[in-house]
Parts: sequence; structure tokens; C-alpha cells
Amino acid sequence: MVYWLIIAILNKQGVLERYNITAFGPILMIRTRRGQNLLSVLARPRGFWKLLANIGIPVMLIGMFIMFALVIMTDYAMLQSIFDHTMLPPGKYNAPQNIFLIPGVNEYIPLVWGAIGLAVTLVVHELAHAVLCRVEGIDVKSMGLLTLIVPIGGFAEPDEEQLFGKKKSDRSDVKSTGMGSGYDRAVCDVRSESPVREGGAPRPARMRILAAGVMVNFVVAAILFLLLFGPVLGAIAPLSDVTIASVKEGSVAAQAGIKEEMVITQVDNTTIRSAHDFYIYMTTRSHDIPLTMHVQERQTREVFVLAADDAALQSGVVIWEVVEDSAASRANLTADMTITQIDDTPIYNSTDFIAFLNTTAPNQTVEMFFADSNATFVVLGSSPDRSCGYLGVVATTSLEFAGMTIGAYPAAATLHILQNIPGMMGGIEGWLIIFALPFIGFDGTGFAGFSSTMQFYEPVGWAAGHGVLVFWIANALIWTFWINFFAGLFNCLPAVPLDGGHIFRDTIHMLTERMIGDRDAERLSQVMAAVFAILVFASFAFMIFGPYIMDRF
Repeated sequence: MVYWLIIAILNKQGVLERYNITAFGPILMIRTRRGQNLLSVLARPRGFWKLLANIGIPVMLIGMFIMFALVIMTDYAMLQSIFDHTMLPPGKYNAPQNIFLIPGVNEYIPLVWGAIGLAVTLVVHELAHAVLCRVEGIDVKSMGLLTLIVPIGGFAEPDEEQLFGKKKSDRSDVKSTGMGSGYDRAVCDVRSESPVREGGAPRPARMRILAAGVMVNFVVAAILFLLLFGPVLGAIAPLSDVTIASVKEGSVAAQAGIKEEMVITQVDNTTIRSAHDFYIYMTTRSHDIPLTMHVQERQTREVFVLAADDAALQSGVVIWEVVEDSAASRANLTADMTITQIDDTPIYNSTDFIAFLNTTAPNQTVEMFFADSNATFVVLGSSPDRSCGYLGVVATTSLEFAGMTIGAYPAAATLHILQNIPGMMGGIEGWLIIFALPFIGFDGTGFAGFSSTMQFYEPVGWAAGHGVLVFWIANALIWTFWINFFAGLFNCLPAVPLDGGHIFRDTIHMLTERMIGDRDAERLSQVMAAVFAILVFASFAFMIFGPYIMDRF
């Protein structure tokens, strides 16, 4: 509101107009005439640009069908979930701010890498529109950005009369609104090609101009895809899956300078690749000698030496979750408790834990011992699928020593899936992974790149010795590729003011004008474009607000 107030004051005083800035509420349309010479240079290979744009028209029509089908299927799935009472409650996945590809607003898009990707997407999209205008002999009056505190879109503003023709009548309600991508203003108003205009560029030329932005987004996405899944990911190798999950304040590990999320790469002279490697070595090493632990933090390696007494491994099974109305819940067991012994049997890992429970019977009473020296008696229940006793917990092996807990991250498996995505693109699975990667990732929490996981990997081949640089390149490629790909698909939707909406309207006009005449074809195309636009935007409104409405009932 403060920002909007400042904009209103500057607009009223004429400051914005002085700098060729127009305010639409809190949104600023910042224009510039710079770059005209660059457009002329870029437009010289006219044949290349026309061929690219001509290919872009059927590509957009295919994308239009795919995106509209996805919208309809999503609507159907949501309606079905309402009838089945299975609709997900409002949460991170369906939060309104996560619908828009705005870094810093969307929780899944990192600010820096997302901003780089969005900037590249806007620049190439609008530049393509402007270059095709110049190729088709249409002047570009200005180019610029749309901002709402941060850039949210871009536009190229063609000469309206050259593009759409002169108006026969003086209708003040028909106006140009600029040209742009899915984030920005539309190429023209829904009514701007009404029969009150004459002259202007031929319809195929206008369609090429409209298709150019999306086609260039797809071309850029394809180039970045090849770079990412070729030389860049090929130069990254897994280092270790073993991480320091937590460090207790004031512990021996904390005093030594060991931190959470460091990755253990070597213990003494033994290379560590997995939690299994770590567990086997720690349970077989001599406990009379100091422990030398090699770790990596981001791309910096350090070595810590711990005294023999502090290096004794305290293993067991840590409880992650307690099942409601189970033997564990009745015995007041809670998450984060670590089971070290049951009756007279030491429990070192989950294998020991399961093996012991397999020897028990329903209603048997066992005594459980925990890492904090507490103990309690538990009356086991009946297993739902076996004849043995049932505790009712979700648990995993816990490894702890010197005040730190050892965990695991599937670094090798994650990188393997990433590197094999190109091989999946022959089927729908690969495309779905690409489409949903930032939101779902490989474990349901999303994949934001290597910013928080680069410590699990090391550069190899041409990237060896470049350290963090290769991961910065990978992050930039991931997000620039994905935003270009997603923005291109989004713009294919048959909804004015998106580029796909205008292509859809012109396509309907061209298919029907010989059968029903130009005037009736124009009216039909406008009606159909309006209907599809209403349907698409109503669907998005349903996707955004449906979970909140249903959550109230």
C-alpha cells in the first residue's frame, strides 16, 4: 500500500510521464526507445526468422491442445475429489502465490536463480516479438518492463495502425495494449481486429509475430536442456550420501567446529560413500585410537580428529512416528526417542529391531530401553499382517557419537535420475518429471537445484578444480530452462490476452472465413476466443480458490 501510494503521488505530479512510464494501479509500464538499431541487426536474416515463426504456429497449436487438455483434466480431478471428499486442504502445493512464476513470491522458485531465469525468459520472448515486427515491416514504438515492485513481465509495443490497420470510425474504447508474454500485456485488445479496421499486416504475418515469442522460449529451453543434461550434469559426480543430520549444542562435535549438513567423505583411511559403509566401518574399527573424520561443506573440505572415548558409536533405532491407538501410543512413546535395547537384546539398527519383533507374540510384555537411560514396559498389540507382536511405530536406524547424529541423503540416486531424464523423454513420464520437477522433485519436497546439496557432489572431468562454479552454472541452467519451457507452454493456452489466445482466434477466423464470410468469421472467432478465455481463467480461479472454499464446509 505504501508503494502504491508513492506511485499515485508520482503519477499525479507528472514525474512518471516525464520518464515515459505509465501506471496501471500499482503496476508500472516502463517504456524505452533504445535498442532500435539492435532490432535492425537481428532482423537481417529475414528468411530464418520467418521460417522459425512459421514452425512456431503449429508448435503453438500442439502446445495449446496439450495445455487445454491439462486444464480440463485438472478441473475433472478437482471435481472428482469434491464428490469423493478427498480434496487436499489449503497448503503449499495449492497456495495462490505458488501459481505464479515470480521469484521471491513462489515458495518453490529460489530468488537469485529464479530471477535470472525469469529475466532471460522475458528478454528473449519480447525481443522475438520485436524482431518479427521489424521482419514484417512493422515499427516497434517501444519496448520495456512491467513491474510490481519487482519485474513481473515485459512487452514490445508495435505500431498499431501498421499491425492492425486504420480505424474507420472513431471508437475510443478500442486501444492497443502492447505485446508480451504470459506475464505481460497482450498483443492487442479482444476487439482490436474488429471489422471497423482496414489495411494493416496480413493475418499470417500477425500470427508469425505472435508465435515468435513462444517459439524462441522453446528454442532457448531446448538449448539449455542440451547443455544441462550434457556437459554440465556429466561433470558432476556423487561424493557421499552420509551427512551430519544434527549437532547438539555444547557437545564434543560442536566444540570441534563440526556443523550440520556437512558430508562425511572419509573416516580414518576408509572412503565413505553410503550410510552402510559408515555403519560397517564404525562398528568394526578399533575403539582405542582417535578417529579422523574428513568432511565437505559446500565445496570446502576439512578434517576433524576426535578422541577415542568420544568416537564410540551410539547406535539404535530412532522413532519417527507413532501410530495412533497403538501399543507405542498407549505406552506414551513419542517421536525422536531412540530405542537401544529390548529386554536383554541390544538394538543396534533397524534390522535388529525387526528381527526381535518377529520373535514376539501379541499381548507380550517387553521392556524397552532408550538412549536417555529411561526404560518402560510395553504390551505389544496384534500385527495387522503377521502373527507376531505389533509396536506401532515408524522407525529407522540411528547413528550417533560425539553429540552428533548421522543421516543420509540419496545423492547418488538423485543424480542418476537427473542424468537419465533425457532417456525418459520418449514417453510421457519424462515430460511429467520435467513439468513437475521444482514442485515435487524426487521425494515430494521439490527440487531447487544444487544450492543446498552441492556438498554431496564433486566436479569431475572438464569441471574438476572449478569448485562451486559448476553448481552455479547448473542452477542457472535448471531454472532458466524450466521457466522458458513453462512460460512457453503457459502462453500456448487459448485465452486472450495470452499469445495462444490470439493465435487461436486467428486460426478460427482463417478456417471459417471461406465458409461463412469474413465478417461472420470475425465475430465467431471473437466469441470463441472469449468463451475459451473465460473457461481457462475460471479454471485457474477454481484451482486457486477451490481448496479454500471446500475447506470452509
